[in-house]
Amino acid sequence: KPVNYGTSAAPIGGVDVQVSVSSHGLFEKTTKVCTMTVKGDGTSALGTCEHGSFGVSKPSNDLPAIDPSTVVEIGKEIYQAIEDNQPTLNTTIDWAGAVPKGVTEWTQLENWQGPAQSDTYYVEFKNGLGKKLTKFAWRFVWKFGGDMDGVGKYVTQAGVDIDTSYAYLSEHLDVEVKSLKPVNY
Repeated sequence: KPVNYGTSAAPIGGVDVQVSVSSHGLFEKTTKVCTMTVKGDGTSALGTCEHGSFGVSKPSNDLPAIDPSTVVEIGKEIYQAIEDNQPTLNTTIDWAGAVPKGVTEWTQLENWQGPAQSDTYYVEFKNGLGKKLTKFAWRFVWKFGGDMDGVGKYVTQAGVDIDTSYAYLSEHLDVEVKSLKPVNY
């Protein structure tokens, strides 16, 4: 259930985007997770990242009333960015957003800005001899500032932009992206 940190008069939507990077092959499967909060005012905050080498619902025929003070998620909650060493990210459908309750498409809002992007982060797995087995580098990206008749600042198309993916011949790299609960900041 979403948490409301803002006010009904000046809502600022936000969503947590979580990246899970898994490496497996000759050695056991290992997964590392990193989370970024992206907000409707264009700011972001790096959340929990594990220690390591880190550099939609169908609309109903009965349209609900739009409530700018209640932030809900649109887009995909979970998707694969890399599967068995191959990029599978489709930025036209693989994203999340935080919009007012009752809004089913981000295009119902106006005044979008961005896209904004974070610094580049990476996860690198090495064997006991220090040889690089897999590496995944990415940036968090999102559009921000969308409003409903001048009210609120919301987020859309939040996800990842792949910078680098690498897997040694014996290894398999999988990357899953998940959006967590939308929040009104």
